[in-house]
Amino acid sequence: MKKAKIFAGIAAAAAAAMAISTMASAYTLDKNLGKNWSLNCQIPASEFADLTADSYVTITFTPDQEEEEYWSIKPMDSTWAFIDPNGEGGPELAEGKDAYPVEKDWTSISFKVPADYLDSIKEGGMIIIGHSIYLNEMTISDEAPAASEAPAGEAGDTSAPTAGDKGAADTGVEGVAVVAGLAILAVGAIAVAKKRN
Repeated sequence: MKKAKIFAGIAAAAAAAMAISTMASAYTLDKNLGKNWSLNCQIPASEFADLTADSYVTITFTPDQEEEEYWSIKPMDSTWAFIDPNGEGGPELAEGKDAYPVEKDWTSISFKVPADYLDSIKEGGMIIIGHSIYLNEMTISDEAPAASEAPAGEAGDTSAPTAGDKGAADTGVEGVAVVAGLAILAVGAIAVAKKRN
């Protein structure tokens, strides 16, 4: 009975730890890309240690409301190659097929990184350029983003992501709090099991 209780506590702690690993991780960008392509934001490779082809990368931003013509974001790997997900996860591409056009009222885009870009990003990081955009944050998650940041559909779908609610980005903070609470309960269960012995 004693071993069963300890094992149950350990299993609960392990489950909590696994749940934490699937939560979103966020990286603050805090960069104004201005109205030309000469500025860029470089994200270090260390932020992509857990990136897989199934991960969702979400970039939150604030469009320049004084701009009248266009807004766009161009994420690139460390060789300055445009990250084109070729379908699932990618919003409609710009006419030049080398940037994501965004709308004045959007607050984020989400995409998946194709497998052939992963090594370059994990070794050299990601670079983002754009036009009339203030970059706020990048989030990487194993779970699909909220509806307001939903990626486009399956391969070949060129529909843009829905703008949805204009609230703050879902960075997974609430989920982390819940999992942290579960981890604390699991540790408590182990302590109680040990005391009863």
